Amino acid sequence: MSTIKTVFKKIVTSVRPVLLSILAIFLAGIFTTIFHLIFTPFLDPFPQEALMSADWAGKVAIMDAYMKTNPFAVYSAIIAHGMGAFAGVYFVTRSNLAYDRKNNIVRPQWIGPLIVAGFWMFMDIQNDLRDAPIGPAWTALDVVVTAVLSFLAYLLAGGARKARTIDEFYKG
Repeated sequence: MSTIKTVFKKIVTSVRPVLLSILAIFLAGIFTTIFHLIFTPFLDPFPQEALMSADWAGKVAIMDAYMKTNPFAVYSAIIAHGMGAFAGVYFVTRSNLAYDRKNNIVRPQWIGPLIVAGFWMFMDIQNDLRDAPIGPAWTALDVVVTAVLSFLAYLLAGGARKARTIDEFYKG
């Protein structure tokens, strides 16, 4: 019976960071959507239907025209994407701590935040170059801002802290 319990604990310990990373990506999407909705009243309607039915050259022309009439649109997208990544990385960094039984310490994890930030930067590139092409310079700026805000979230959430002994925690 104890071996089954031990195996189950190992499985849960292995699956927990993956599930937290998936949840963090979902949370990042929600935050990005909220920020896009906050900026929506200040912009003209986004030409989503036109972009969906256009080929790539048509998408570039549509986005050029949209960016000329709405210069704040790119900045609002960069802010929204960066803040979404910030929320996701902060959540996964705060919620994913690993307990090292051998040394009796709690270690901060970096793989989950790296997965969330990397996935979010990949989606920035996908969105900015393929779905709604805004150009390589704006895409590079979007990715850099997302990376900086992700690293800031990692630091603010305590991801760079030293490992702590379990005795330092309040046990209730």
